[in-house]
Amino acid sequence: MSRKLLMGVGNDIRGDDAVGEEVVREFDRDDWDSVDCGSVPENQITMIEEDQYELVVIVDAAEMGLDPGEIRIVPRDHLGVFTMSTHAMPLSTVMDFLAKKVDEVFLIGIQPKEMGLKEGMTAELEEAKYRMIKLLETGEWRDIPELKKK
Repeated sequence: MSRKLLMGVGNDIRGDDAVGEEVVREFDRDDWDSVDCGSVPENQITMIEEDQYELVVIVDAAEMGLDPGEIRIVPRDHLGVFTMSTHAMPLSTVMDFLAKKVDEVFLIGIQPKEMGLKEGMTAELEEAKYRMIKLLETGEWRDIPELKKK
């Protein structure tokens, strides 16, 4: 069994908001479990048992004031500073719940360009999706810079 879980969050009818889901759908590694959470990650986290995973990585579109396609690790204490995509429950609550069950929890934000009602992502986010997948495959995702507070 894998000890790592990748959770993709987003809404595939809101343009670039689909990036987290798209990363999960195209990422395929035997050493990771992955789940497409849609816009309700809280529906998936309740199924995670304590000590089932040592690492959870959540990927989501995040309005961080950066150029479209920029990728950052978002520290838990930054979640009140900017807006994640549309969720029923705040991702800070999801992260707090996971932190009680998992050794390491990371949130990776990808700056969207357009999140209006439309299917398909912009070219910048398509490219960022492939960069994110490559970072996960090589293990270099830990080298993504942290989002700095403004």
